[in-house]
Amino acid sequence: MNIFETIEKLSAHPAVSGFENAGSRRAASLLERYADKVTTDALGNVIGIRYGQKKNSLTVLLDAHIDEIGFIVSGYDGDFLKFETVGGVDVRMLPAREVTVLAKEPLFGVITCLPPHIQTAEEMDSSIPKDKLYIDLGIKNPEKVVPIGTPVVYKADCVKLQNNFISGRALDDRAGFAALLLTLDNLKGKKLNLDVVVMGSVQEEVGCRGAKVGTYTIDPDIAIAVDVTHGTTPDAGKPRTFDCGSGTAIGIGPNLNRSVSDALKKIAKAEKIPHTLEVMEGETGTNAWPIQVSREGVPTGLLSIPLKYMHTPFETLCEDDVRATAKLLTEYILHLSSEVARNA
Repeated sequence: MNIFETIEKLSAHPAVSGFENAGSRRAASLLERYADKVTTDALGNVIGIRYGQKKNSLTVLLDAHIDEIGFIVSGYDGDFLKFETVGGVDVRMLPAREVTVLAKEPLFGVITCLPPHIQTAEEMDSSIPKDKLYIDLGIKNPEKVVPIGTPVVYKADCVKLQNNFISGRALDDRAGFAALLLTLDNLKGKKLNLDVVVMGSVQEEVGCRGAKVGTYTIDPDIAIAVDVTHGTTPDAGKPRTFDCGSGTAIGIGPNLNRSVSDALKKIAKAEKIPHTLEVMEGETGTNAWPIQVSREGVPTGLLSIPLKYMHTPFETLCEDDVRATAKLLTEYILHLSSEVARNA
């Protein structure tokens, strides 16, 4: 499986939280190549099942969210659109940003900004409040073609950088979903004694709602969430960041099952899979939380892909870390399958 092409296909389809239909359809079409059955639930979660050889056996859930941060049109000011943010958007970087307004026919627009020539000294030294920013489509009477409630996304393509690096919109967490697809690709032709369920969950950026509903329906025995963590840059130091290219980050903390984390560590070491350890002292801020507390509780692990410039149009990561994440998931599932066979 070509990692760049897969992420490019996923990120090309907008999926603002609550408006994930296009992204869900694309995720489902890619998942159908590897799963025995693919469904989409009422919220838009995409769920694919790779059945094992034994009925009523162990069920392992692998989750990555497919939604993204964005905006929603909230009104009009003359020929300009007012908007609100959806998810964790940093308003400091919005002026002059290109966006796509997802009306019946997508429209390209630019978020307004004042040129430096007409800014005051005070304005030059401060960020512009969100309520002073608007979207300019270059049309008159935009209310005729853009209804209130229309979602908006950053306009940014997925591009290749040097040394297996990728940059683009919504790599958080389409890269995680690509890692799940690569895991299924790695498992092709392998006889498994358990069922593997892959979920592309929705609404993670606004409260992890999709994972909560999807996990309740699937009722797994074990789960691993795959998301992103913060990549190291000159202005973001250790220990809360991880070098891109250092492998997958194995989460350790109270939101995560210690036995699952220990097994992931042991397998990564034995198989010489590049990895680091990420101590997460509270709630992880990922789908691992709602998965862990679903029904009677689910033993849950977390793998994270280092990502620079999170929640921007130019998120950047290394393909090697996606590959390491998929490799560890593959080996973990094969290990569990052998355990099931031994205990049968």
